[in-house]
Amino acid sequence: METFLTPQPLAIEGVCNARDLGGYRVEGGKIRHGRLIRGADLSALTPQGQHTLAQFPVNKVIDLRTDGELKDQPNRRPEGAEMVQLDVLKVVLKAHSASPKEMIERMGQQDPAQVLLGIYHAFVAEPSCRAVWRRWFDELLASADGAVYFHCSAGKDRTGFAAAVLLLALGAERGLIIEDYLLSNRYRAEENQRLLAQFQPLVPDKPAADILTLLEVQERYLQTAFAAMDTLYGGADAFLREGVGVTDAERARLRSLFVA
Repeated sequence: METFLTPQPLAIEGVCNARDLGGYRVEGGKIRHGRLIRGADLSALTPQGQHTLAQFPVNKVIDLRTDGELKDQPNRRPEGAEMVQLDVLKVVLKAHSASPKEMIERMGQQDPAQVLLGIYHAFVAEPSCRAVWRRWFDELLASADGAVYFHCSAGKDRTGFAAAVLLLALGAERGLIIEDYLLSNRYRAEENQRLLAQFQPLVPDKPAADILTLLEVQERYLQTAFAAMDTLYGGADAFLREGVGVTDAERARLRSLFVA
């Protein structure tokens, strides 16, 4: 199995699971450093963290969370950054929240793994999700300079899929995409143990492994989305072209913006 470049986690005070996609090999070269940064929400961003983000500089923050999540944990805006909300799960979750705490509180009514598998399938099959992915690419295509910081709550599921479809559009191998996706477990390990201790009293009858199902990512989740692309569209390229509406010219434009 090919070993891909593993980015080091970015030390942004008050932010978990942050990393620069720069250096990943894609079609035509490698992703430019300091242009595409993924991570968790910025609700606990400190002044020092704001200073760190200003060094890139971060010109746009794309927030994939729900209205409820934004209200409960509003971002602290990096200086000078445009803030964009793209609620990819608004229709799928309806009135529910995608925050780990609320999903854990609902564990008595649903199998968490099945919920997540359903969400990843919806990322591909649900028209409202595909419409958001179209807007995601529109925002990227309009980002000519500076860094784009994109995130959800934990920076692992919605952010992980957003990174995956972007990497697919840039021509990355699936093996690289999966490796990047799974890095969230490494970079969130300490935070997940803290959350496990916090959430276990909420569901004392549930084993720790069930709670970690919601706190961690699993390859089968992302593979569910890939399988939906293959089944519904005949592959990732067709999904991007027919499901999301990303043209070959737009993919070339993305490479000109983010690949060197």
